[in-house]
Amino acid sequence: MELPCSRAPARVHARKTLIKAPVLAEKAAETVESTTPRENRTPDPAAHGPFSVLSIRDYRLLVLSNLATFAGYQIRNMAQAWIVLDRTDSPMLMGLVNAMPGVAIISISLIGGALADRTERWQLLWRSKTIIASMSLLTAVLLTMDVLEWWHLIPISLLTGAMFALHNPTSQAFAVDVVGRERLVSASSLNTGISMTATIAGPSVGGALLLLGYDTAFYVLTGLYLFSAIMIYRVRTRHVPVPSGKNMISDIREGIGYAYRTPIIRALLIVGSGALFIGMNQPAIPVKVQDVLGLGEVGYGVMLGLNGVGSLIGAIVLFIFSKRVRKGYLLMFALLMLNVAVGLFAIAPNVLMSGIAMTLMGLAFAAWMISVPVLLQTTASENMRGRVMSLYFMVVLTHQLGWLIGGAGIEAFGIQTTLFIGISGSLTVSAIAMISTPALRKAR
Repeated sequence: MELPCSRAPARVHARKTLIKAPVLAEKAAETVESTTPRENRTPDPAAHGPFSVLSIRDYRLLVLSNLATFAGYQIRNMAQAWIVLDRTDSPMLMGLVNAMPGVAIISISLIGGALADRTERWQLLWRSKTIIASMSLLTAVLLTMDVLEWWHLIPISLLTGAMFALHNPTSQAFAVDVVGRERLVSASSLNTGISMTATIAGPSVGGALLLLGYDTAFYVLTGLYLFSAIMIYRVRTRHVPVPSGKNMISDIREGIGYAYRTPIIRALLIVGSGALFIGMNQPAIPVKVQDVLGLGEVGYGVMLGLNGVGSLIGAIVLFIFSKRVRKGYLLMFALLMLNVAVGLFAIAPNVLMSGIAMTLMGLAFAAWMISVPVLLQTTASENMRGRVMSLYFMVVLTHQLGWLIGGAGIEAFGIQTTLFIGISGSLTVSAIAMISTPALRKAR
């Protein structure tokens, strides 16, 4: 039997809770804001021009760090591929070695996303970059001692990939901590444009470094990664993780369930999985440069540099017109153009046509690599962003597995047949995502 006065304490408690809630919320906001340096805080919205993000000190440091990391990524990929192809004359072994980072990223990317939401992102970033630098230094030393075998690169690549599995979702989530959601498109486009500069210079410089010595390329690579780690170490922005009260496995399951239940995120992850088929063109580039076009490592670097020129153009165009273009339509156009460019490269009979195809591939790839992460980050909730981005990197880094599948395909069927198989798979996956999710086509 309930006494008449039994509900009174509940009403009093409710009133006290209502009174305290705004105060607690205000204090929480102050706590979060205190982790962001004053020069990083969002200014008047009227001041939000496309270049306003450059006024943020920590964003400038983040861009410099990403520039060095991306240049290092390009040099490592091309140098490693060329070394294995030169020493083994096997596209399949070349593909196997360059697929290893992708294997590691796919295997533990979900753990990386959970850590990005549970731990201090700044620490995770500079520590992972430092370990990546140490792996490059180990490779350089083995080359200097002339004891490096092709299979040594497998465990080195696996550990490097594992660090990137922690680094990639954390870096994406940390960018929002630094600039805020309202300037994410401008920041992502500008960051990609600057990084594409590394795509232009990196392979060309890498080709020249390989002429000086294979170990020289990896010593320079070590320096780039150390510079990247130092730039992140100087960043002042801090992420304050909110304890979920759950273990990491529960967090991972929650992230997968959230992505599956959110139609746009689910469709974007399907689109990202098409990277497996697009990645099949990666081993075709050095093989075609060497066997069809008759060029050496410098020619390989120039071809990758032209790919970077296209990416830079795409990033600049999107940076300028980002607010006028529907991201869904942009994504459809980018996917179609990317596959057309791969087909053109497959049939290109000379250096000129191959160079044009590489430039178009870069342009379309940049539009894809900007629009998909931006749509994911603006759709995902704050407490799910790291896990959603880890899922994205898990599927998009199947691009690295394309090295293995493409290398085996080239040995079995040749360049053209392998690339057209990849095009068919990419278009099929993209069509499934776009047709099944009308909201993605209309996404802004």
